[in-house]
Amino acid sequence: SSGINAEYGDVPCLNNVLEKQMFLQNLPSIVTSHVLDPQPGEVILDMCAAPGGKTTHIAHLMQDTGTIIALEKVGHKIDKIEKNILKQGLKSIRAFKWDATNAFSETSISVTCPPFGREVFDRILVDPPCSALGQRPQLSNQCRISEISSYPAYQWCFVADAIKMLRVGGTLVYSTCSFPVQENEMIVVRILETFPEMELVAAEPRLGGPGFPVKGLIEEHASLVQRFTPQHGGVDVDTIGFFIAKFKKLRQSGL
Repeated sequence: SSGINAEYGDVPCLNNVLEKQMFLQNLPSIVTSHVLDPQPGEVILDMCAAPGGKTTHIAHLMQDTGTIIALEKVGHKIDKIEKNILKQGLKSIRAFKWDATNAFSETSISVTCPPFGREVFDRILVDPPCSALGQRPQLSNQCRISEISSYPAYQWCFVADAIKMLRVGGTLVYSTCSFPVQENEMIVVRILETFPEMELVAAEPRLGGPGFPVKGLIEEHASLVQRFTPQHGGVDVDTIGFFIAKFKKLRQSGL
């Protein structure tokens, strides 16, 4: 089964109708799973998996074969993931209550449960906690500037370990539902500057617009990422604010 995905604005409240056949997601979230391009039989890590929309979509794209490791540190959010797995009858997902910033261990040889060692995953999705300024509808936001500015350092913890756990030739997709360049384009720049083994590639299929110009991000690279904003090109559909970048690992990471 390839699963059915629908935009929130396209359907009324389902009230549990067809809950085993349909899982509602925003369009950029749907695009993210396709950008990851999971293949049957692969071993995939979803580092921040709740509530499980992308995780279960990935499983459907893989024809429910291979292994998907879904991590979430909050207990009640793990319950939501497992509920969605059960509803959709999926067998390839293994969910763990685990802080993904501690998912990597230099001494681990595990490929089945955290913590994991080096280069064990074919593809990794990093959709870390963010300021969520792209979420809609949002009549007000109580976030303080100090809180918003704290996210990039936290997000980097996920990215740095993900690259260590990714196999040579593997794919890393980084995404957020936020607007600030500090959480998006500047993370891309830092990845390229810190990890020369990582190559930024086109985030396809492409429905969003290009990235914003920031220091260190050349125009070619800005054209490879995707931004979904009300004023910034891309698909002619009103969506939440979102960012997607895709990387390939060309060689082994430095030890």
